[in-house]
Amino acid sequence: MNQSKKTVSKKFFPLFAAFIIVIAGIIWFVQSTTNQVSIPFSSVEKIIQEQNGKTVTITEQSDGSLFIKAGKSEYVSQVPPNSQMVDKLVEKYNIKYSFSSSSRYGKWIMAGVLLLLGGAVYAVQKSKGGIGLGNSMKNSVAKAQPLPNISLKDVGGLGDEMKEEILQTLTTLKDKERALKLGIKPPKGILLYGPPGTGKTLLAQAIAHELNASFFSASGSAFNELFVGVGASRVRSLFQAARKQRPAVIFIDEVDALAGRRKAHGGEEGEKTLTELLVQLDGGHSNDGILFIAATNRKDMLDEAFLRPGRIDFSFHVPLPDTKGRREIIDIHSKGKAIAKDVLTSLDGLAESTSGFSGAELFSLFESASRHAVRNGRDMIQKQDLDYALDRTILGSTSRPLQDHETKRRVAIHEAGHALVASVTKPGSVRKATIIPRGEALGYVAPIPKELNLSTTSDLLDRVAMILAGGTAERMFLGEHSIGVSGDVQQAKHIIEQMVETGMLQDGFTLTFSKPDKEIKMQELFAKGIEKAEKLIESHQEQYLQLVDALLKKETLEGHEVEEIICANMNVAG
Repeated sequence: MNQSKKTVSKKFFPLFAAFIIVIAGIIWFVQSTTNQVSIPFSSVEKIIQEQNGKTVTITEQSDGSLFIKAGKSEYVSQVPPNSQMVDKLVEKYNIKYSFSSSSRYGKWIMAGVLLLLGGAVYAVQKSKGGIGLGNSMKNSVAKAQPLPNISLKDVGGLGDEMKEEILQTLTTLKDKERALKLGIKPPKGILLYGPPGTGKTLLAQAIAHELNASFFSASGSAFNELFVGVGASRVRSLFQAARKQRPAVIFIDEVDALAGRRKAHGGEEGEKTLTELLVQLDGGHSNDGILFIAATNRKDMLDEAFLRPGRIDFSFHVPLPDTKGRREIIDIHSKGKAIAKDVLTSLDGLAESTSGFSGAELFSLFESASRHAVRNGRDMIQKQDLDYALDRTILGSTSRPLQDHETKRRVAIHEAGHALVASVTKPGSVRKATIIPRGEALGYVAPIPKELNLSTTSDLLDRVAMILAGGTAERMFLGEHSIGVSGDVQQAKHIIEQMVETGMLQDGFTLTFSKPDKEIKMQELFAKGIEKAEKLIESHQEQYLQLVDALLKKETLEGHEVEEIICANMNVAG
């Protein structure tokens, strides 16, 4: 017990000493300057005269500063260059005079030195892993964390095949004896990689739960440190703590911050930390009962030495969920929430409408819908709450409705063009059309995205025509288009560039290599997109004008309403 107290006191003493030095310096500096009143040199003689023969002390410094002590008061002034007035005052009033070669800024310099000294002592303590932020971070990294009661079966969106593959991998850890008889070495490390928000952390927790293991978690950035040796020390502490609580899972999220390619990693300290991680992963029998799991969004940034077998034995891609996976995640996040029956029966449609959403975004979607229901005084989530949350997630917050009639009509003409061409070329592809501003858009047509985007040349041309249909409709019915088409033009340009780069042209699988030829092909595709949009709007002009009127009247049309207008007495023309 006494030894422990001595150790703690040794750690605290340098920091305590630095603290005392800095505080003492600040007190001294403040006390020495607080009572000084700055006066012009012309007022010095008046101050002396007011003392009526009492003792006055003057101290002159080499930089021309003049300090006057008259009774309990202290004054500071500045002597004009080449002035002999101080000597005359000393003789005339019999003043005590002294001269100092130090500067009036000496106290500032001393205070700065004291602060630097205190900071240096603190930095040394931190680099040694003593009292300070470095030590607290080390302790937090090297501490087992409580696990949620979740198994692999409870993780939505992964797919049965991936779950089965992970379970097979874990079997060698659960049944080590059988694995060794078959000559199978238990895995040391697993890498989970994929887009953000796909549940990599949750998956790591589920793996730890399956193994009934202690769970140590840290971010890769927690090991990055300015001071020498701190990052490597944290890595060692983490593995040492895990070895004391086997079986254990060590999980490092954003591992690219710790195990990035060495040339791109930057800094000698970062390389030392990575080297220490590699050494710990090569720990041999000392790592028995420990599974290392790393997660990243940037697998391409990881160092090859880190990825080699024996350190990372299995890599699992955790992709964005497909329709089935999103439906599983939606079921998980809708549990325990008060949801209207008609919404519950339409969750399959929600899963289809959220292609490209991660699990985290689906969670946020239901949270946003719940808040919207509460704000509007509802006791359960209605369809309009989910629609609001979906639009807000994709496009941002709503703005004030358009008041100017001409602007409102132009936006309706524009959005009706998008909606008509989309519905004619891909029936059932529109989820909503609206002229209510949201985010930076004055209006928008929300599509129902395709799950697999293996588009053909015809598909992409239809897409270009749909994108350009808004501006095309403006020119057809208003004579010219507005600046509002700028976003459409950029989208169309991006698709057209991809088509030319991959040889997706109507005259065959043809590649163009020179820049002038590429520009010509792009202009041709752009013109074809506009031409197709014009033809479709002309051949379905009655339905198009009905769409414009409906948007002006209702402001928002659901997908089925758009389809009803388009399909009424329509002979589909290509």
